[in-house]
Amino acid sequence: MLTGTTTGGNMATAILNFHGPINHPATTRLRNAVYQVIGMQKTNAAGQPIGGKLYDDLLLMLNSTGGSLDDGFSLYGFLRTLPIKLTTVNMGTIASIAIVPFLAGMHRVCCPHAIFHFHDFEWNDPAGHTMTRPQYADHTQLLHVARDKAFELLKLHTSLVDADFKTTAGRTAPLIQLLDQPVIKDAVFAKEKGIVQEIGFPQIPADAAMFNVDY
Repeated sequence: MLTGTTTGGNMATAILNFHGPINHPATTRLRNAVYQVIGMQKTNAAGQPIGGKLYDDLLLMLNSTGGSLDDGFSLYGFLRTLPIKLTTVNMGTIASIAIVPFLAGMHRVCCPHAIFHFHDFEWNDPAGHTMTRPQYADHTQLLHVARDKAFELLKLHTSLVDADFKTTAGRTAPLIQLLDQPVIKDAVFAKEKGIVQEIGFPQIPADAAMFNVDY
């Protein structure tokens, strides 16, 4: 369910707040909320549609400790295809697979206190689940592919390069190493490496259209 207020009928920007995991049903409701916001039409004084989208920009305020790998990559693809300018904001913590959909923002911001948490990807199976040797190998392959795809997206959208994921001369540990050591990076690092273009709190007009994703 989407809750909030919209008092500026001719406003160009909508603000959507999502604080939750990157898995079902949370991501389903996030997608539904995004569809609802970007689908809103301009209306006249009588409330009748007059054509044209109500919002040109979407400010997506995020806080997530991660979740499902497939949900994370799927959400990234969904956000990148939106017919609207998207800004993603780290409101406190973006961790694990949540980093991937965060990178979908055309412009990315983090609050001064915000952190990015990089760590090992994992695979969860039901209790008492029995697997064959090829099934174990299949899961391992999927984890390696997820890691490589995450590296590719980080290199695509930031200034991080291959050397940042490896131990190099003069440095005892890599800056980011998803499958070996957990690493927490602050806003300054995020700005230096292009994970975000800006550090600061979102400046939201008093009459802005603001919505919260409930799940």
